[in-house]
Amino acid sequence: MATKTSQGIRHESRFLVLRTIYARTTISRAEISAQTGLSAATVTTLVGELLEEGVVREAGQISSRGGRPTATFQANPGRGALLAVDVAETYVRVDLFDTALARLDQERIELAPGAQTIESVAERIRCCAELLLERHPELAGQVVGAGVSLPGQVDPARGVDVFAPNWGWHEVPLMDALQSALPVPVRIDNPLMALATGELWFGAGQRFEHFVAVNLGTGVGAGIITDGKLLRGPGNSAGEWGHTTLVWDGRTCRCGRTGCVEAYVGVEGIRATLAEIDPDHELVQVQHHRDFIQRLTRAEAAGDVSAQAALLRTGDYLAAGIGNLVNLVNPEHVSVLGWITNYAGSELRDRVRERIPQECLPGPASGLSLEFTAADGEGVSLGMAVLALEGFLEQVGLPSASSQPGVQTVGGVAGVRSMR
Repeated sequence: MATKTSQGIRHESRFLVLRTIYARTTISRAEISAQTGLSAATVTTLVGELLEEGVVREAGQISSRGGRPTATFQANPGRGALLAVDVAETYVRVDLFDTALARLDQERIELAPGAQTIESVAERIRCCAELLLERHPELAGQVVGAGVSLPGQVDPARGVDVFAPNWGWHEVPLMDALQSALPVPVRIDNPLMALATGELWFGAGQRFEHFVAVNLGTGVGAGIITDGKLLRGPGNSAGEWGHTTLVWDGRTCRCGRTGCVEAYVGVEGIRATLAEIDPDHELVQVQHHRDFIQRLTRAEAAGDVSAQAALLRTGDYLAAGIGNLVNLVNPEHVSVLGWITNYAGSELRDRVRERIPQECLPGPASGLSLEFTAADGEGVSLGMAVLALEGFLEQVGLPSASSQPGVQTVGGVAGVRSMR
């Protein structure tokens, strides 16, 4: 097993300090030390480095008993701006953040049905980014990085989208087109890793060191956090839980295999379940994914027996899939995220909670907590803003704990240009 170097330990400690500061409005060195377990001397050194770079600033001072006032610190929103790009199969969304990770503005363009090229996607990203910055002339030349989430299996180390079946992408090079659209340092990833990163920084990661972030949407996956770090694997494909087998010789999945978790709890899987229960139900013909889920949960709430049965059965499938995850990695907590949770009705949520104990072994299930977190695209953009910030820190010599050898961060901070 590889031994951690002193430099690697220092980088992890710096990441932990930074994440702790960002999770709080203001915080003192002593509070950082208490929350991270790092020594007071280490915290003082690392906070000093972050202050020097301007990523963190002093927020004020608070009185202490019988001694000098205690300084408090916070993330510095004035260090620059970040672009967070969420490319889904039906839209391109670009959010503008400050360096304290506060969302400033958003622009979105719908994508026409059918396959896209990286060039067509990049052009829409460019249009969104330019519209945003036209509305914020005060930020001209101040964008210090961008994070771009793309569908499918994304390999940041090689700068390619390995597999995006809905668009027929196989080994598609990404970076040249993205760098042309966004002339700032760019980091790439997929929605699953973005959601898990956002949950690590601002969600369950504030309470748990070992947890799983399940993404429930058109696609399905699971971000796995162990010891407070996101598990990626050498090809950045850890967490492809949606393409593990749930039903032997079951439904055909869009990945080309059969019986995958996604084929039962993704949007098309839920539609297939409804069609099995009631082939003539009017909602079976609703093709728009978000519209279908929204109308299905409304029908459930209104007492539609077929809608209720479909969501109950989906809850059974989801509980079985999550049970497999719990037995495999033994997390303290499971967060169910993704846009479907914004609409998920009581039948689905309650069914999953009811069945989880039956789907897990007693040991892994002991003390397990599970939450459904309503979200509507916010998690992906926040996660990509975090990754853009981490890329910026690497550029200025403060590597982050999520860094991995070979991860492509294209562009240089010193030469960042206005995008207008």
